[in-house]
Amino acid sequence: MWKENEKLELKKSLAQLKEGVISLSAMLNKGHGGEAYFGINDDGRVIGLDIGKKTIADVTHEIQNNLKPLPYNVQVKEIEEEGKKVLRVLVEGDDTPYSAYGRYYIRINDADIVMNSDQLEKYFAEKENTYSKWEEQETTYGINDINEDLLIDCIRTANDKGRIEYVYKNAEDALNKLGLLAESGHLNNAGWYLFGNNKPLMIKEANYPTDSRSEFGEIKEFRGNILECMKEAMSYIQNHISYKANIVGFQREEVPEIPLRAIREIVVNSFAHCSYAVKGDFNQYIVYRSQISIYNPGPILKGIDPLKFASGHVGSKIRNVLIANTLFKYGYIDAFGTGFDRTFTLCANDNIRYRYQNSEFGFTFIFYRNLDFLSDRINDRISDRINDRINDRINDRINSLDQAILDILKTNKYATTTEIAKETKKSVTTIQRHIDSLTKAGKVTRHGSRKTGYWEVN
Repeated sequence: MWKENEKLELKKSLAQLKEGVISLSAMLNKGHGGEAYFGINDDGRVIGLDIGKKTIADVTHEIQNNLKPLPYNVQVKEIEEEGKKVLRVLVEGDDTPYSAYGRYYIRINDADIVMNSDQLEKYFAEKENTYSKWEEQETTYGINDINEDLLIDCIRTANDKGRIEYVYKNAEDALNKLGLLAESGHLNNAGWYLFGNNKPLMIKEANYPTDSRSEFGEIKEFRGNILECMKEAMSYIQNHISYKANIVGFQREEVPEIPLRAIREIVVNSFAHCSYAVKGDFNQYIVYRSQISIYNPGPILKGIDPLKFASGHVGSKIRNVLIANTLFKYGYIDAFGTGFDRTFTLCANDNIRYRYQNSEFGFTFIFYRNLDFLSDRINDRISDRINDRINDRINDRINSLDQAILDILKTNKYATTTEIAKETKKSVTTIQRHIDSLTKAGKVTRHGSRKTGYWEVN
């Protein structure tokens, strides 16, 4: 026999959908979750529903638009009870207080009561500044499911930067040192997302020739752990922005249209402050003709304007403490709360326009591009191709840039195209083209994957 309680709400039909969403918000505020069944009367009698092709999508849309913030788990499913179709809606979330249609409710037994000002103030006062509960949740993955090479590199880099004093012994000891293991020995969510080798995270990347998604462009999905996805996102943007050449003495220095460090700060921020518990939403990195958009699920906590972080008026509100702490030790974060300040300063120095938007769904940062760079980039590509052809005709041996690349790889077989581009002051595109030529010529050989492999100079 069905009976309503603090975790269960019964509705006769979808004509009561609004009341059902209100009940879901009240149950979330009371006990971080609950269920609503449509097609069952409040006395427990199964009535049944006529469920069409769009019914589940329409109900999901209603919840997404009117239940704020969106719970990390929302399930809308058709089930069968007593031979009749019933719609079951389940929600789970820790980001209280939740509102429905702009108002806040609390569940008392089987009733939804509007919160008074004192109750609401208490909720916000007690609201946690971190989402450590999600980070600390135990997974089913163990130590053998991590990319140990990344973990070793993290510990080594942290020691080099003086941010940790620890000699790597084994994966278990290192993960414990970083707080990434549960008591059972399994990885917690933070450890799995940071170092998991089974691609726990997906990001979306795109490049459009205009400022509209209606025009055909490159759309890409990439899977990996946080560290792999972070490098991929940065590389993707670097490969799709423009550069111009400045002659400094006898050297040509390639200057990006937007300071790479500013881009890097926002890319890292998008992973450090992302709400990973939200299902069905992804970090997105989109390059349009006139702007670069960087988005991560989950708003800045408490809706604080990034200008306040940059000015030092408020301290950083960290969503993922364990993840952010590891990124700090790894050197991706210099100090908590200072990333926006560096970004704003770099943009001001180079006259780069930007804007950002903090909504209940996520945070978006937009860099406006300098379109004057586009023609420079085309000319540089033509010049590079002409110079390469001339050099090839002069002799069949490698040119000076090829030799510089080989020297770098001899010193550091793990060097990335981005690192080589920075050291040689060439674009990533140019470096990749020369590496491809060296590979075809048999001068270098790649061993292993793009993320974890290394180069051998023949």
